[in-house]
Amino acid sequence: MPLVIDAFGHVMPTSFCEILLKAHPTIEMKELSVFTYFGDMEKRVRILDKHKIDKQVLTLARPSIWLGMPADVVRKMTPLANDAVAEAARKYPDRFIPTGMLPVPSEEYLPEFDRCMNQLGMAGIQIVSNIDGKPLDDPEFRQFFARANETKTPIWIHPQLQKGWSQQWVLDKIFGWPFDTTIAMARLVFSGIMEEFPNLNMIVHHMGAMVPHFSERIKGFYDSTYFPRANFIPLKKEPLEYFRRFYGDSVLNGSVHAFECGYKFFGPEHIVFATDYPFGPNEGEEWMAGAIHQVQTVDLPQNEKELILSGNMNRIIGKR
Repeated sequence: MPLVIDAFGHVMPTSFCEILLKAHPTIEMKELSVFTYFGDMEKRVRILDKHKIDKQVLTLARPSIWLGMPADVVRKMTPLANDAVAEAARKYPDRFIPTGMLPVPSEEYLPEFDRCMNQLGMAGIQIVSNIDGKPLDDPEFRQFFARANETKTPIWIHPQLQKGWSQQWVLDKIFGWPFDTTIAMARLVFSGIMEEFPNLNMIVHHMGAMVPHFSERIKGFYDSTYFPRANFIPLKKEPLEYFRRFYGDSVLNGSVHAFECGYKFFGPEHIVFATDYPFGPNEGEEWMAGAIHQVQTVDLPQNEKELILSGNMNRIIGKR
């Protein structure tokens, strides 16, 4: 059995949960605090062992806890969150790979970027797909991408909610999150950020969301002259080449046909195995088992499966 790395797991350390509940007691935070297993690292190791997963990348759950948070509270909470994730990973250093969280990836937070990478020993930085509705290609965030490009720091992009989306039947998360991931990817491509910064390594949730399925639609609109108001800037390469530079993760909740679609778009060298643990039925185990089943079921050469299960992730993070 090849090495298996879960490239997109989630954690809410108990210590940080308690601090945030006092500092910014939102409904979202109160709901999340009920699920104490999000911070139970001993149980997490047992679950990883059960499903034969060797290592897991830890990203702070859940991005929507930052929505509506006053700027001064964000500044105070961000380093506390990163300290807590780093501490959770240190309990089992051979099993967990911590990432930092920058809820606002602006120039103001670059010192925290550096601290995460140089002092806390994190593997990369997690950001969200929009910052209180502001897109990632906004000039405010350009220095962040420049720093990530210069240092070749891996970036995890998690979808974020938007105001006004329907919460009935959790449609905002079932469909809204993948939609926002798609928009974020498109804006990074069409704004020229992916072209300007060729060293960006970005892991996107849910296999690049809508992009693999609508890849020819993306190309068709870029190539057409029917929509002059689109104002596409000239790119040196076809836009799909920039979309394929993202790394799609395998969080598809066990769907083999969706995995095959993502595989045909990204190819084996730009897919990383991930589970979304501990979200999902049965305290996350059902989606974890589904993620394993996807890779086992799909008809791929063994060397490509090994790339997806750990090889690509090791290459991105430098075998931390």
